[in-house]
Amino acid sequence: MKPAMIIDLDKCVGCYACVVECMVENIGRRLEDGTLSLPERPTDYSRTRPATVTSYAGDEKRVFIQCLHCDNPPCVYACPTGASYVSPEGVVLLDSSKCIRCGLCIDACPYSVRTRLMEEFAGTIQHEHALKIGIPDKCTFCYHRKNGEGLWTPACVEVCSFDARLFGDLEDPKDEVHRIVMSGLAVPPRDDFGTKPKLFYIPRKGGYELVRYPVRRENQGITFTLWSNLKEMVVKPLTVMAMLGAVVLGTIHIIRERGKVKKE
Repeated sequence: MKPAMIIDLDKCVGCYACVVECMVENIGRRLEDGTLSLPERPTDYSRTRPATVTSYAGDEKRVFIQCLHCDNPPCVYACPTGASYVSPEGVVLLDSSKCIRCGLCIDACPYSVRTRLMEEFAGTIQHEHALKIGIPDKCTFCYHRKNGEGLWTPACVEVCSFDARLFGDLEDPKDEVHRIVMSGLAVPPRDDFGTKPKLFYIPRKGGYELVRYPVRRENQGITFTLWSNLKEMVVKPLTVMAMLGAVVLGTIHIIRERGKVKKE
């Protein structure tokens, strides 16, 4: 199974239902009275949020962007601790218990779809993969909804009244998502990056340039290739050395303790 999503720009009316439902499902927190608490400017932290692309005619149109769950994910390569990882199904996730909040995954993403909220707000998080303060955040395809081996339905897909969002299995020839992607009707944005996204768009009639999909901010200032190389050449060797050092120190401590026991 390889979960993937298609957004049909010809069917999308820009109603923001997907954005609101994502905030309710993943961003908001529950207060004691059951009401929902949201951070300031919640749309900025919704895991699917509005952006613009440019048409061949030069005018701008709204699209909704989110994590593309790349088969070749720069954020995972850049992460020094393994906090950013790929699930067995191919969903790009983040383990907050391993995250050191360095932000390298945010810089590494060429699509600029990772966010980070630093201001605390009231309430209790609703599930394991919900937004956490200070931790880089992104779409998870609502992975917390996964139950068993079968495919699940993300909140944004479930709430769309116009069938503009499809979620399915790229590896299943009988699946509608597989059929549309294989037909070439749905295309990934900026596939020239080589990241092999699993988020696809069916362009609007008239040909909007998904090649101008919102990408890396100019002030990000660092490339995922650099950090991937540093991770392999520096971080991993240092980790191994630290582990060996811990073993040596532990052995010395044990020998000393045994020596003390013999003397007594």
